[in-house]
Amino acid sequence: MVVVLASGGVAGWLLGLFQGDTLDQQAVQGSVQKVLREDFGEGDLRDVSCPADQPAKTGTTFDCSVTVAGQPKKVTVRVLNEDAQFEVGAPK
Repeated sequence: MVVVLASGGVAGWLLGLFQGDTLDQQAVQGSVQKVLREDFGEGDLRDVSCPADQPAKTGTTFDCSVTVAGQPKKVTVRVLNEDAQFEVGAPK
């Protein structure tokens, strides 16, 4: 189950998928792609790549790479709590 918490230009997702104490890389990448399409209106989106083995710990931040309309961009992901809710920033 995926739940979106959108406000103030960021969207948060509840993953429910962990690998021990780390976030599931594939689930994060899929969620980032969904947020960018549904909440930021990015239709031409490819190559979402997030780093593996990110801790499911409050305050953890990391950047994912993505191609938007043929241009390489970065999006920042921040873990909001131990339940793996996280927010996704706008592509930069």
